[in-house]
Amino acid sequence: MGAPRPLVRVATTLVCCAALTMPGPGPLSGLETTASAATAGAEHGRPWTDGSLGPEDRVDLLLKAMTLDEKVRMLHGALGSPVPTTGYIAPIRRLGVPGVTMTDGPAGVRNGQKATELPAPIAQSASFDTEVARQYGRTLGREARARGQMQLFGPGTNIQRVPVNGRNFEYYSEDPYLSGTIAGAGTTGIQSQGVIATVKHFMANNQETDRMTVSADIDERTLHEIYGTPFDLAIRQGRPGSVMCSYNRVNTVYACSNEHTLRTMLRSRFGFDGYVVSDYPSTHRTSDLVAGLNVELPLPVHVNSLTVRAARLAGAVPQDAIDQRVREVLTVMFRFGLFERDGTKTSPIDEAAGNAAAQRVAEQGAVLLKNDDAALPLTDSARRIAVIGSAAADSAQGGGSSQVDPLSEDTALDAVRKRAGRSAHVTYHDGADPRAAAGAAASADVALVFAHDEEGEGGDRSGLSLPGRQDELISKVAAANPETVVVLQTGGPVLMPWLPRVRSVLETWYPGARGGAATARLLWGDVNPSGKLPQTFPARENEVPANTRAQYPGVNGTARYTEGVHVGYRWYDKTGTEPLFPFGHGLSYSGFSYSDLRLEKSSGGPGDPVSLSFTVTNTGTRAGSEAAQVYVSKPDTEADSPPRELAGYRKVSLAGGESRELRIEVDPRQLSYWDTGADRFRVRPGEYGVAVGPSSREVPLSTSYEVTE
Repeated sequence: MGAPRPLVRVATTLVCCAALTMPGPGPLSGLETTASAATAGAEHGRPWTDGSLGPEDRVDLLLKAMTLDEKVRMLHGALGSPVPTTGYIAPIRRLGVPGVTMTDGPAGVRNGQKATELPAPIAQSASFDTEVARQYGRTLGREARARGQMQLFGPGTNIQRVPVNGRNFEYYSEDPYLSGTIAGAGTTGIQSQGVIATVKHFMANNQETDRMTVSADIDERTLHEIYGTPFDLAIRQGRPGSVMCSYNRVNTVYACSNEHTLRTMLRSRFGFDGYVVSDYPSTHRTSDLVAGLNVELPLPVHVNSLTVRAARLAGAVPQDAIDQRVREVLTVMFRFGLFERDGTKTSPIDEAAGNAAAQRVAEQGAVLLKNDDAALPLTDSARRIAVIGSAAADSAQGGGSSQVDPLSEDTALDAVRKRAGRSAHVTYHDGADPRAAAGAAASADVALVFAHDEEGEGGDRSGLSLPGRQDELISKVAAANPETVVVLQTGGPVLMPWLPRVRSVLETWYPGARGGAATARLLWGDVNPSGKLPQTFPARENEVPANTRAQYPGVNGTARYTEGVHVGYRWYDKTGTEPLFPFGHGLSYSGFSYSDLRLEKSSGGPGDPVSLSFTVTNTGTRAGSEAAQVYVSKPDTEADSPPRELAGYRKVSLAGGESRELRIEVDPRQLSYWDTGADRFRVRPGEYGVAVGPSSREVPLSTSYEVTE
């Protein structure tokens, strides 16, 4: 019997959350323009359909022709989409304004039709490779467009603040720099296919418990440095066409009603010029339009002709606010060429291309956590292989708006049998009875135990232990067979009380449509593992940054972020707490050494980047890839900055014995802190530490850099 799929624990059937991204003005690859149709439209009294005009000029012309009711129709969702969707803005046929079709999509297109089941989004950040994220995004965009979708809800860009968050599998990292750069690359990939990306959930949506009402109580410095930075980076690097505001409150104000986050931060500070859609449903008042909301989804409740007219007469929603919100929506539509193409035209999904992309992400994002005595990769000497655990015979996914109806999927059990070959003897036990499973594994050359957790939208995990009797299962199998390898299919950290008794641990996350094939290739060394942990794995349940009830899940409707900027590995470093596995950790079947760290300049002004170079050497005989990480330490001042913060990374592939010099430029923003009094990011003069290595806890190279006035 296969492993149970995670259940969606939500009170409503409408589950959706993501943010849109859009490209800048100018030609967009993949868009089909129809100049003759645009010209014909212009000749029939629709000058805004003239594609030779810029988006802003076209919006000016169109706005003048729209009635108030037509403007309001652009500001809420509707029914009646010509293709299956999870969201829809209805067309205005009188003016030739097309409808906008929308789909869920952080882990694959989810609009009620089959699509490629991609690995959990966390696998992208575990790759420490922006090109992997771009390929993931291109696959999402290509399949969304094939399904007639113009907008996709993703990427998810929230911080993994608490390791039990039910949606950590959807998000990228506990680190804002890694989260933001991966989200920016994914956004670029989605939008390269002519599909609007939606960055979500803005903002501080870091738990599923009480997500509809909880207030994230966050000081301004932490709000900007930790929770705002991923969105800021994603917007600056990917220019998303849309952002989705979240259910929760931020400092008592609901996210979709919050002028400080939506207007001051998102638009003024981050430079966002797209449109904001609501989560389903996360609006609370018609005046959310003034706060910065553009589109209420899924249906008009607070934003409709009656409510907007009443609010306009009462002075709560002035006409210029209505026009500005409509302008922002239409500008994105023009930029993406939606007026020049039949956006609902469908085509077959390229299943082979989708599966190939899914397999590559799974292979690049898997993390080898432990490998004593080089137990992996498996060799031809392993002729009797015991596969244990129901997860081996199923394809794990996270639940909720990321759960995909797969076009196809394989299993690790089938892939192991195929890779082992006919001369090997592969047995299988589902692990329901740990004692019987141990007996089945006792005589094998190697026991492969597959374990999974259950994450999903609408609820957090009850704890960090593997669900059911899986910990007992692993312990009993390891006691019966010392050559035990554990393959994890989890969305985030789990405790490992059995860790000292197993040889190897391979984290594959939720590995997607070709997860079985990817896992087999990793186990046999056809692919050399190169992933790194984007989130710290705690050693014990309570050894986490948010370790009081007031911090998480909150008291009296408020979660107090009193850990401040010390989130994830920052807290472990500050408190001297030893994690089970640190942020950035990941082993390989090769070895890598670091040498020759050099700064281009040893000092500079607060606006100067820090340019450095160093050499990475593959000390093994097998080709492999290493994700080198750069950390900075800020001057020891009253700012109470973390001991070390990720400021750059670069993945490099090397043949056995090969060396290569890497150059990384650290943006001045990564040296800064949020000065609340000055209301801006600031680089303080003083001595900064610069360290390089394979993880946050292993940085063999270090030097210093002086910032002068």
